[in-house]
Amino acid sequence: MELLDLEKCDYSPRNGYYGGAAGDKDGILLNGEYWICKYPKPTIGLKGAASLSPYSLTPLSEYLGSQIYHLLGYPVHETKLGVRDGMLVVACKDFCGKDERLFEIRTIKNVHLAEMRQTLGIDLHETGDDHLVDINELFVHFEKNPELKNVDGLAERFWDQVVIDGLLGNNDRNNGNWGIVIGENGKRIAPIFDNGASFYPKKSDFAIEKALNLPKEEKERNYLNVITPFSIDGEHHLNYTRLLSMSEMELPAKQALLLRSAIKRNAALVRDKKEAIKRLFEELPVESNGLQVLTKARKTYYLESFLARLEFLLARAGQL
Repeated sequence: MELLDLEKCDYSPRNGYYGGAAGDKDGILLNGEYWICKYPKPTIGLKGAASLSPYSLTPLSEYLGSQIYHLLGYPVHETKLGVRDGMLVVACKDFCGKDERLFEIRTIKNVHLAEMRQTLGIDLHETGDDHLVDINELFVHFEKNPELKNVDGLAERFWDQVVIDGLLGNNDRNNGNWGIVIGENGKRIAPIFDNGASFYPKKSDFAIEKALNLPKEEKERNYLNVITPFSIDGEHHLNYTRLLSMSEMELPAKQALLLRSAIKRNAALVRDKKEAIKRLFEELPVESNGLQVLTKARKTYYLESFLARLEFLLARAGQL
């Protein structure tokens, strides 16, 4: 595959409209349509920056995560890898129509918080900057929040994302990274977006090569060590393997049933698309038009870690 040349794309009327903290963004016009161009974020100033790459590979991560969701048949924003300002970027198609607007779950929770506290008489919390998502509280919003309670499939989408994000190594599906679209024709669950935390975009090439040389068992533990933004009953930032292994005694009955169903459903989906996903990794160019996309070691690490987590998922679903 070749990188798309986005150097001469004009800014769109929606430039400056797009938020988020994962890096700079331009609103651009591509074939007359609205797209978002996402740039890599410098890692200087971040915790542990000395062991990180100078720039994160969030554009590549956004592309890979989104392409895998697409291969699995999920509604997801369209993505293309390209070059702009001499950097590797990802272009994401704007999925909102002329009279539509995206509302993140975070925004909807906070807007209706006071009235829900008063109506329900329970302690609900505002979504802050720590990106922590309380599962029990979130399900109260699914059932009682006036903007969310009549959106079909929202709880199922949450658990589907938990399962697939775990496979992608995506540790940042916080309440600002998914939502609903509201327009003149009503509400719908937004296509899946903001997949830029997939596949360790900040991890340095040195750290990846070191991980690839670990003994087999230690390497597999490393691959499965995906921390999530989710908490329940005071247990914070649940590990992916811990979350998927929670029993019916640890989750409310409805949530436990939805999780079990999501594990079985998505294990079957990914198993059937395994070869197509492997081809996606294999066809990634190490270099294109003189610009490095990723190293051979990183490509190996991405695929190996994905397959290790898939094996764990299949085991949880009884499909090995």
